[in-house]
Amino acid sequence: MSTATMSLPLAHNQRAEFAERVRRAHYLEYWDADYRTDKPTTGVLPHLWGWEEMKGLMLESAKVIGINEAERRGLILANPGLAGKPYMTNTLFGDVQILSPGESAPAHRHTTSASRFMMEGTGCFTTVAGEKCTMVPGDLVINPSWLWHDHGNDGTGEVTYLNVLDVPLVAGLGCTFYDHDYWKEGDVSKTVQTVRKIYDGTTDFYSTGGVKPRNINESKKPYSPQIVYRYEEVRPTLDRLATGKPDLYDGYILEYVNPETGGPVMPTMSFTLQMLTAGMKTLRHRHTSSTIYCVAEGSGCTVVEDKRLEWNKNDVFVVPTWAWHSHMQIGKDPAVLFAVTDAPAINKLSLYREEREDEKGRSTVIMPA
Repeated sequence: MSTATMSLPLAHNQRAEFAERVRRAHYLEYWDADYRTDKPTTGVLPHLWGWEEMKGLMLESAKVIGINEAERRGLILANPGLAGKPYMTNTLFGDVQILSPGESAPAHRHTTSASRFMMEGTGCFTTVAGEKCTMVPGDLVINPSWLWHDHGNDGTGEVTYLNVLDVPLVAGLGCTFYDHDYWKEGDVSKTVQTVRKIYDGTTDFYSTGGVKPRNINESKKPYSPQIVYRYEEVRPTLDRLATGKPDLYDGYILEYVNPETGGPVMPTMSFTLQMLTAGMKTLRHRHTSSTIYCVAEGSGCTVVEDKRLEWNKNDVFVVPTWAWHSHMQIGKDPAVLFAVTDAPAINKLSLYREEREDEKGRSTVIMPA
């Protein structure tokens, strides 16, 4: 048989029979495999979870399920584009949790890295590796991989907070481990950590920007030694930034950093706080990192591709990877957005890419050097 004859397409029935044999043998035909896309296709949709509905459901959950039964009384924010998967994006997981007065959530640990953004209430705390960290609205608490942590409410009313973790990323790498057996640590309690360190100690040691304590040995860990980042200390920095020129795409924005390195606070997630002053509207851009936002102050809207997301305090919304988006402030008071992004992981893999539009709609692609 000539080469020319061999290269002729197989008849339809031959193709079908061949494809079936390939499938049964656990192969895929390269020419039919749909993975070579000209842009990321994650299925993730821009979406907003409104605080009014969220709070109502959280309060109801406190009545229908006990904390001892739930272990963590939370509602997972499931992206409508991910066919029921418990994820907000293809790399980030989020849930909101509520604790009633006097309740505590038992200690556990996991290989996924976690964060906590306080939304409402007073008296909340989380204990991470023996350090009791108090939390008020706007505070960020980081929870690095494989550190024991438990939560509690010493206040007189319900407390609610947003958790964001790198669960889908770690699960995709096949590296997810959970440990619920705190009893084996030999602590006084089998479920709640004894506080062994100074209350809010790492905040006292590291929260002053521009200086680093020399009497404390560097942790040499891949995450920040500072566990709590206080809103009351971070927020005024935005007002000082507002005396200068804003970023055209993010307004006035700052990043929470590791005080030892100046880099992101955790290997897989970065955290930012940004402010949009009265009437501010940012230009459009898109990037290969996905972002979860929680509204800390004010109101506004974010246009993601052709979808308009109008937001107010404590609303949570998501911008998928490689989706054109811009923000606009609405109302008389500045808007402040807390955000979590997977950019550190994307950067480490040299996969970060950004495209920006200028005032005339001309785009420029920015890639790593």
